[in-house]
Amino acid sequence: MEVGKDEWKILQKAITEWEQAGKLTKEQANDLRNTIDYKQTERQQIAQYFFFIALFCTLLAFGAIFINEKLLEKIKLYFSWNDLAIAGITAGLSILWFWYIARKRQHLSPAAYEIYMVLGGLSVLTCLIYTCKQITTDTTYSTFLILSFIFLTVLSVSFRSKALWIGAIAAFIGWFGEFSIFHSSNNLFLVMNYPMRYTVLGLVLLVLGLLQGMVKRLSLTKRITYTTGLILLFSGLWGISIFGNYNTVADWQQVRQIHIVAYSVLFGVASALSFYLGIRFKDDLARDFGVIFLLINLYTRYFEYFWDSMNKGIFFLILAITFGLVGRWLERNNRKRKTQP
Repeated sequence: MEVGKDEWKILQKAITEWEQAGKLTKEQANDLRNTIDYKQTERQQIAQYFFFIALFCTLLAFGAIFINEKLLEKIKLYFSWNDLAIAGITAGLSILWFWYIARKRQHLSPAAYEIYMVLGGLSVLTCLIYTCKQITTDTTYSTFLILSFIFLTVLSVSFRSKALWIGAIAAFIGWFGEFSIFHSSNNLFLVMNYPMRYTVLGLVLLVLGLLQGMVKRLSLTKRITYTTGLILLFSGLWGISIFGNYNTVADWQQVRQIHIVAYSVLFGVASALSFYLGIRFKDDLARDFGVIFLLINLYTRYFEYFWDSMNKGIFFLILAITFGLVGRWLERNNRKRKTQP
């Protein structure tokens, strides 16, 4: 709900008073606050753009500093710091930063709040980087990713931040990739190649996203997990429909595409099912993913099997007729729903 700035302040004050009076729980109050946005003036919109530019520059600076090892070494030598000292300093700064933002939460717009959460998350990652630099095992990178996932998850749930949850999901996906590579045998992890294992991971995240809605504390970020699960699931299925479950490119090149047609059928069925369930349960995301990857599947199969043999015009004519019939069917169903009491 968008309201003016004055109305936004009044509503925020009212929610705070209701929370203090015991009429609302802390979770209910936070849920209400997250549903209220105030309409921004042109100056406020311009200021927000500058916030995002500053955030982008901060991310670039963060990446550049940690890529440039010589700069890091100069800083460490100048101040006579070791890695644990830097980790301790950044940990203290992170605690102070999140404490300060928690106090100023009610005076920040949702966009500004998330930007400040990202900056705090970068400070936490800095602490973890220097902590993990003391570890010299083969699993150092994997350790950093799983610690990042744990810390960002705790912070996201504690401060109800969507941005930190995105970071946590990204860290978990990275950790899974690193873990599966380290424990793979002949490029296979639990008898799965890369597309197959990420398909399974996408399915796990998809189910987790659905279950998050049952937990109030986690319901704020359920859509992020759900969307990530859909992306990984369908991207993985697309990869499987092309490469099958073969572990090397050489093995895949020796097999005709017709031998992995079952994966293409599975990809098509999953897309059609997502499309149907999206319509059935009014889930726009599942519906759109179903349509998009159904198209991707059809185009991919065309380039695999019919590019040299079928006339291009006939192929696209078939697609036009097919999707025209689907659109007509959807339009008729929509009219029936409107006429129903």
